[in-house]
Amino acid sequence: MFLNSWNKTLKPALVPVRVLSCLALLCAPVSAAEWRALVIGIDDYQHVSPLKGAVNDAKDIADTLQAAGVSDLTTLYDGAATRSAVLTAWQDLIARSSEDDILVLSYAGHGAQEQEWVKGSEDDGLDEVFLLAGFDVTAPGNGERLRDDDIAAMLQATGGRSVMVLADSCHSGTMTRSVDPRITRLGTRLVGLPPFENDVLRSESLPPALAKAAAASDQPEHLPNVIYVGATVDGQVIPELMIAGEPRGALSWAFARGVEGRADLDRDGGISMSELSRFLQETVRVATEGRQTPSLDVGGATRAAVLPRVDGNILERNNAALTVSASTDTAGPLLQSLTEQFDGRLKRAGDETADLFWDIEAGDVLTKFGDVVLRGQATNADRFSNVVTKWVFLSDLFDVAFSVQPIEGKIKPSVGHVREGAPFKVGLTSEMEGFVAVFALEADGTLRLLAPDEKADPLGRDTALNAEEPYALRLRAALPFGADHIVMVQSSEPMPKLLSVLKALDGRPMTMSVEAKLLDLIAETADGLGIASVYTEPAG
Repeated sequence: MFLNSWNKTLKPALVPVRVLSCLALLCAPVSAAEWRALVIGIDDYQHVSPLKGAVNDAKDIADTLQAAGVSDLTTLYDGAATRSAVLTAWQDLIARSSEDDILVLSYAGHGAQEQEWVKGSEDDGLDEVFLLAGFDVTAPGNGERLRDDDIAAMLQATGGRSVMVLADSCHSGTMTRSVDPRITRLGTRLVGLPPFENDVLRSESLPPALAKAAAASDQPEHLPNVIYVGATVDGQVIPELMIAGEPRGALSWAFARGVEGRADLDRDGGISMSELSRFLQETVRVATEGRQTPSLDVGGATRAAVLPRVDGNILERNNAALTVSASTDTAGPLLQSLTEQFDGRLKRAGDETADLFWDIEAGDVLTKFGDVVLRGQATNADRFSNVVTKWVFLSDLFDVAFSVQPIEGKIKPSVGHVREGAPFKVGLTSEMEGFVAVFALEADGTLRLLAPDEKADPLGRDTALNAEEPYALRLRAALPFGADHIVMVQSSEPMPKLLSVLKALDGRPMTMSVEAKLLDLIAETADGLGIASVYTEPAG
């Protein structure tokens, strides 16, 4: 990639103003309320495609909430998650609660859309739907679903109690980038629905308490007492991913890690709404390589409470191993040699679960997301090793990012691949002021120092960041093609030692010994950290 110029032109957009300005759900003394939760997870669908990670998501959330002190917790997994069971469990939860309590409704499973029941009630003419385990497109199974009007009635029935809804499913949309056919993915949390010929719910009545609430209900994500966290913004399909060796949804995984304490950005022992929202938005975006961006909507002035974080060694790096596979059996000795070189940080895996897949014949390297991260240049073990080193570093950098303030990274254009020679813009937004160092890790693992440039003050004083204005880089797609990652390190003080090391590494691929030293230096220096990825391709 070529650096054309840098400036500060993008509008800041790390956290919506309404999130920061309202009395959000998670912003006051822990003793103010008791938390109660209904957690739903469905993999074992009887009549539509099954999932693999939704129950993992639900169990992780349930375990984490319990560890945080939530004792009133109801779980419904797979076949236990019927429409009747969900509605009854929610009513019982409300009956046990007081007006000051905080209620959590968590759902992981398939989402869908259907034609709106009331014409003109939806901007796109479609109602959103959660599909339950026994759902079928024909009666009576089509009654096993929860429409957005049902969810709104459930929330309205809380009588103004503060509610957090976590919805790890998708309802519509397309991929931000196409999936390479060489990669077999776990699947998505989306089911397409035909028109129902005999819709059971058209004649079925809600329980009396919910029916009364339904008359006054609004869209669930806009009710004044509700914080609604969705897996994605409109237009993105949610893939299931392999995270820490098991199928997962990125939002549920990030939510559980945030409650564990990683979202406690100011380290005061509690997690505020602004902290949680910033953490989820950036963690999910980075973990999915920009394929998924959570949606967040906060209602009006809600009663305040802080969710206490779970104690534990949450800030320690996990040094997890990266898994690899290759296109031919003859690559076995090469992979074995590489795993030995990486001293336990690299392991072989099957094609469906590997983090990186090496197509030796084409010289391509692909990720588990179905993205080509290096095109045509991984022609020998050394070049593949450089790519592996880069992704090991990114994995470790992701862990470091948990312990500092997040810096939002945005790419324009944000969809698809940037073609050779085309310009693109990287915007990095922080709530803090201070000094920055910005570098790129190119597709082949080469490090490029982007800011400050050669003419800058060695202390980086000309790259001081103003919290009111984002830091922007104007770049142009060039060889090597694949995935480039832009990293911003921010500190309240100048960073001469880090800048000196980055200048020494400029134009060189990292080795594992350099990787560890650079990572330690960033961890010691950074008050804030941001990572943004851009995917490029040749013009032909």
